[in-house]
Amino acid sequence: MLLTAMAGLGAASGTAAAAGPATPAAYLAEKLRENPVHLSDQLPRTNPLSARSAFARAAKRTGVPTYVLVLPGTGPARDEGLLAAVHDRLGEDGLYVLLGEDGGSPRTETFGVDVPARDAATATLFELPYDAGTLEVFRHFVDVLRSGDAVRRAERGLEASRAGEEPDKLHTSRTDRENQGFLTGVLLTGVPVFLVATGWYIRRRRGGKGPRLRLLVPVAAGTALVIGAGAPLVFDDTRSDADKPPTAADLRARTVRVAQGLRADPVYVDPLGAGLLSRSQLDRLRERVARLDVRVRIAVVPLVTADESAGDGARFAKRLHDRLHDRMGKDGDGLYLIAGASEDGDLELVNYGARLDSAALRDTTGDLRFDGAGAEDSGDSENQGLYQRLDSVLRAVGRAPHGPPGRPYLEPSAADDPVTEDVLPSLYAEDFTPGLLMGGVGAAAAFGVTAAGLAAAGRIRTAVRAAPAARASGAGGIPSQLPARLPAGRLRRTARWELGELNDAFEAVPHGLPDAVRAQVWDCLDAATLLLDQEGDNRVDADADAPTLAAGLALIRVARALLERGAAPAARGAGRTRLCTLDPLHGPAPASGRLKLPGETGSARSRPLCAECRAALPTAGSRPARAAETVAARVLRLPVPGAARSAPYEPYHRIPGPLAAQGTGRSAELTADLIVRRVREQLGVH
Repeated sequence: MLLTAMAGLGAASGTAAAAGPATPAAYLAEKLRENPVHLSDQLPRTNPLSARSAFARAAKRTGVPTYVLVLPGTGPARDEGLLAAVHDRLGEDGLYVLLGEDGGSPRTETFGVDVPARDAATATLFELPYDAGTLEVFRHFVDVLRSGDAVRRAERGLEASRAGEEPDKLHTSRTDRENQGFLTGVLLTGVPVFLVATGWYIRRRRGGKGPRLRLLVPVAAGTALVIGAGAPLVFDDTRSDADKPPTAADLRARTVRVAQGLRADPVYVDPLGAGLLSRSQLDRLRERVARLDVRVRIAVVPLVTADESAGDGARFAKRLHDRLHDRMGKDGDGLYLIAGASEDGDLELVNYGARLDSAALRDTTGDLRFDGAGAEDSGDSENQGLYQRLDSVLRAVGRAPHGPPGRPYLEPSAADDPVTEDVLPSLYAEDFTPGLLMGGVGAAAAFGVTAAGLAAAGRIRTAVRAAPAARASGAGGIPSQLPARLPAGRLRRTARWELGELNDAFEAVPHGLPDAVRAQVWDCLDAATLLLDQEGDNRVDADADAPTLAAGLALIRVARALLERGAAPAARGAGRTRLCTLDPLHGPAPASGRLKLPGETGSARSRPLCAECRAALPTAGSRPARAAETVAARVLRLPVPGAARSAPYEPYHRIPGPLAAQGTGRSAELTADLIVRRVREQLGVH
């Protein structure tokens, strides 16, 4: 029993064979009792255990008791209400902060202290770019918390996001470094060659008057030296992030813990995955393992790209086997079954010395390892997904034909070195050499342009002086006021914020709200959630494209407008809430006006409009060209999915998706029920 208790609370184990698994909240409360800053050993690539002191120093600056958890972004440990549950078990008031492995917005709760934690978290979300690491996010959060200006900064960040403003990146990526190396190469050859060629040409045109070649060459050489020596001073980043590189102890911490747990119990469930398997299910799995002719070890752990195996279950199985084989010899051999700490995570079954036909076993468990198909009914309705798949795999092991001692079906490839994977290559590597070649080509092209320009210097000077004024006035066909453009980044951040706001508002809606309005708000909220969170992780999908994000945001704003209005819509009925034709993100359209959208044929016709767009349209009798200019300036434009970044944005109604134009007359009008119906048809929900 002493070993079981230690396995439940210590770093060496996550489950207790006799007493069943503790909850993640209880486990984390025990960790915070030992130290108010807890970093999971699952994240050595981004937040190694050796970085805890840096988090602790930042936590002390809050001015209140602060408890920090840095956990993987998957599994039951990230459920809503975790911080409140941890507080209940710890029994200590203060500021509780939960952070993920890749930065993002901190999740906060306060108990018995008065600090603007949520406003500071909101400001942090909008003020930091996506490449900010977890420690950078936490330090920024503390800075905002201490600034005395958290509320205003949160509001300002939200407004900036709605205006399409994005914070600049903090770090140089590998792509950025390749571009920097290419630019350095171009300048290193292009500038000196251009100087020599142009000086020689000027002297030749002037009949021998001008800079001498013996002077140009040293100047060009000096220029090359300045560029070559100065480029590393300008492009001085050495890493693509600010994460602390892990130590060897950081990288083996989880392997040591899980391996020690497997020595005591053949079924190991990580403390952060407790709850995925009930006590009775664990007991049945242990019984089935004990009845097998071969040794089987099961580990249920979070698998994320920030862990020591880069999220690969086969790599983690190899690390466990190597560890146990070093400590136990041949007793460390057998089948290793690695399960991600989620209901639908992949399973990895790896054979290290078990006398089974590995190929036959792999064939019979293929569906079970990836989607759970074919699992047998165990008669237990609780947590059937993961348990049923593990149970069925063990049954398949029991039926598998015997064979010689097995080896892995495929040896897992080595993961990127976590110490060097974020180190930027030299400025003079990779694309530097192509830059040198292109520098010569560019210098020749620039020289040709310069030579042609010198032949017509007067006209060129006139054109150069006129160019800034032409650009400022919009001459040359460039409009002085571009139409609204919405990048996917802005849409994603705004949708994430407003979806959370709508959920809170809907939960707080008074009972007196008419049933028709409540039903429509629910339909819009449900469809928006289905569209924006197709992965089902309670977050707006990171890979959602602009048309999808715009449709979800349009539904959110219709629902919010209905809640604020608080009464049933007019005679058109709840489902006939029309959206502004020029920009569906403007919400319900109480007015109308005659217009023709870009790319449409035929004459203008009456369309639903929001009050602002209706006021912007010219009055009847105005020139059609003026109306067309107004429409072009106000129509919502989105990036086409899959198109290059430089591709022009297209009007929303011409891009396939829930907001695309369809039909003519009233059937072409965008309404709330039309978008909801399209979303459900697209996702197969009825």
